[in-house]
Amino acid sequence: MILLKKSLILLSAASIFVSTTACSGDNRNTPQELKASEGEIRKNIEEPTELTVFSLESPDGWNQKYGEYLKKKLPQYKITHISQTESTRLEHLLSAGTNIDLYIANARSVKQQYLPSKTAFDMSNLAKTHQIDLSAFEPEGINQMTSAEGAGGLYGLPLSNYSMVMYYNKDIFDKIGVPYPVDGMTWDETYELAKKLTVNTGEKQYLGFWISPKHYLRTNQMSLALVDPKTEKASVSSDEWIRLFDTIFKKFSDITAFRERAITAWPSHDAFNVTQELAMYVMQSSWLMAAQESLNKMNFDMVAMPTFKDKPNVGVQASYTYMGITSMSQKKDQAMEVIRQLTSEEYQKEMSSLGVMTSLKSQAVQKAYATNTPYKNKKLNMNAAFYNKFAPTAPITPYDEFVVEDGLEKTQLRDIVKGLIDLNTGLRKAEEIANQKISTSK
Repeated sequence: MILLKKSLILLSAASIFVSTTACSGDNRNTPQELKASEGEIRKNIEEPTELTVFSLESPDGWNQKYGEYLKKKLPQYKITHISQTESTRLEHLLSAGTNIDLYIANARSVKQQYLPSKTAFDMSNLAKTHQIDLSAFEPEGINQMTSAEGAGGLYGLPLSNYSMVMYYNKDIFDKIGVPYPVDGMTWDETYELAKKLTVNTGEKQYLGFWISPKHYLRTNQMSLALVDPKTEKASVSSDEWIRLFDTIFKKFSDITAFRERAITAWPSHDAFNVTQELAMYVMQSSWLMAAQESLNKMNFDMVAMPTFKDKPNVGVQASYTYMGITSMSQKKDQAMEVIRQLTSEEYQKEMSSLGVMTSLKSQAVQKAYATNTPYKNKKLNMNAAFYNKFAPTAPITPYDEFVVEDGLEKTQLRDIVKGLIDLNTGLRKAEEIANQKISTSK
């Protein structure tokens, strides 16, 4: 994570590259202005041009997801992609004077990095002049970026989304003789199942259940804020947070064999898809494609992520990936055309068929989900990704990762799970750690 202090230092550097026309200004346009701009826009997007995109994607990931498609649709554009590495972070590029036209990020990163560095650009006016139909997107995809609880402006359009599902190893269930899980299960039902599946067969110690903590905490089902946006203090010791941690983490870790495993070796993805000792694992729906080489060798399936009894069919918050135009770009019309192509039904349907959840409302695009993957002959329960509705988006602050990473994942959550500290004390300690980080970053 880029510290806010570093981002603020970059403001003077970034301002060098910010065009005097970069401000979003008054986003209202008269019909005459819209008509007059159409010819100029068309001329701009049809001319050969060069654009630079910055993202977390690897070179191969960029080409597979976006690059090859854009070469076909916009052959007159030369698009250079810069992957973020330790030496090519946003602050490094800004300090070096590298021009960036487009970036790919989630709403939290926009608020943490792109807004403090003055790199983000409100695209509201461009969306109107380019006649982008925002109603074609899932409403939360726009709201998560534009709302006061989100990034606070149209700093990007959503390219994709993901939910969380519960993967399960059918061979473990068969070996132990336990019925498979189903869509619509509660956390209590999952706990009872996990106890039955935590068995030592003499050959291997099997564990019933685990979840990817960081992915869940950022998008928790109860829509709880990690940091109070008014006080800018960590807020994970409330009664609601205590209930969430007790249900999702502590209860399962109180199963003796699981706790013993956590003390000797913290469980991760590998426990499910490599060593195959974990029967049920809640992880991103997009992991289906990221880990396809190992998962395709397994006898597995998936169901909807379990839910709270008093919140039936409410899954995690949506996790949209956005493409935004930078304030420094001098080729905003061309950059918007790139975004138009990547949010088109044609592109979205192609990606949906490869297992990427769409950001569009289109039923045709949604029905294409994962129809062209290595799993197509496995008859997997792909509906699991869509079974639950998304929880409302919790307030996003620039300090959330101090809570997730420093306060919880690296320290207190592990101590709670290992039984080294009680739940209430651990959450208060996590707040103290995070608040110290927040204070230092200002």
